[in-house]
Amino acid sequence: MTTDTIPDWEFDDEFDGGEETCGRVIVNLYLYIRDQQPGRRLLVISRDPGAPIELPAWCRMTKNRLTAMQHPYYLITLKPELIKR
Repeated sequence: MTTDTIPDWEFDDEFDGGEETCGRVIVNLYLYIRDQQPGRRLLVISRDPGAPIELPAWCRMTKNRLTAMQHPYYLITLKPELIKR
């Protein structure tokens, strides 16, 4: 289900991938989170139809936690071990 209304989630910052493909969103997201503090809750917006599969997989691989998802919105809690590589 796609919705234009941002869910009522608490988050520290927002990353909007726009209309980019999910692969490009993930690369840009990785670059973005390098300067973020561990444990921050980030609202990621990705409208790509593959995002419901690709973003959860990316979270599992990177050990970031997917806290909630409601396409195109994804709430990710950042893990410290990947922030400063």
